[in-house]
Amino acid sequence: MENRFTTRLTLNNYGFAGMDASQLGAIKSVADFYQIPLTPTRIYGMTGLAFLHVLDERCIHPNAGPPVPEIYRLARNLGIRIEGIHQFAEGEAFTVLQAEAWDKARAAVDSNKPVFAKHIAQLDQTSVITGYDEVGYYIDSWHTGYQHSEDVIPWNLLGLSLCPCVNCLEERKHSKPRDTTSGIVSLHWADPVAAGDELFTFKEAIRFVLRMNEEAVYEEFGQTYFVGSRAYEEWINAIQHDVVLKFDFALVIEVVHEARSHAKLFLEEMKDQLNMESQKSLEEAIHIYTEISTRTRVLRDKYPYEQLRVLFSAIEKEEMLTILRELSILEKKALALLSEIYSVI
Repeated sequence: MENRFTTRLTLNNYGFAGMDASQLGAIKSVADFYQIPLTPTRIYGMTGLAFLHVLDERCIHPNAGPPVPEIYRLARNLGIRIEGIHQFAEGEAFTVLQAEAWDKARAAVDSNKPVFAKHIAQLDQTSVITGYDEVGYYIDSWHTGYQHSEDVIPWNLLGLSLCPCVNCLEERKHSKPRDTTSGIVSLHWADPVAAGDELFTFKEAIRFVLRMNEEAVYEEFGQTYFVGSRAYEEWINAIQHDVVLKFDFALVIEVVHEARSHAKLFLEEMKDQLNMESQKSLEEAIHIYTEISTRTRVLRDKYPYEQLRVLFSAIEKEEMLTILRELSILEKKALALLSEIYSVI
């Protein structure tokens, strides 16, 4: 590759906008960059993630499951066209893919387009790429603020989730060395476009949610993911068999709670947009998502971020499983109501 630069180039007024679902946080970051008035609630609702529950096969990775291409396709309806690379590779093909992403990222930043990537720092988390120099990427993410978090990430580390912050460096000293010859390269850039029709956008999101729940299980890059009721079954079973640590549960429940809180708010916002036929089901759905949000908040508050990597006590486990079983029942009812709404709009 031609070395055509010697100094750092930075995108102005571009930074990570937050949100526990960091792939949606990246969309919000792009919206803010282009001054598109999109709230987190609207992004959650119109991409369908407000209503989805997806878990990896080990039931421990937040943001691992929701299919990135689908989420970014739906973002087009919000007025943001997202293009990029989302692919697994190994060996020489992995290096070639990293180099391709490096070229694409620099070209986007050169054109004043926002860029973001998954697996560039934290596993399964999305970070925004604020600029680059001759070595690699500069990012803004959930770890920004920690010592060394703003250090450059060499371009050939994309896809390896090697966050440079002091906490992650220390953690890696005590864990097994990671494979550095393969990974998922998931890097994207975005342009503003005309937004889609409001009702069409809503129907597209609900269609996506219903389809994912109907499929219940899917594969991506050799990993299995569970959706909806099946995700709750697997989650409950994993906790019963002491597979899930407090640390992992805290990260997952944080994302689930954020999603369901926005589900309630989003449906309230849609009241005036939907026809009279759907209003009864809509009101019931708002009530149920309020219940779901309340229960997930109980679990989130009991196990906040940065839990120890230890198992739950017998009492803790029983209390948690009771709530998760209640949530599973409520989620089934909520999904049935979404199906009713979809059928009459």
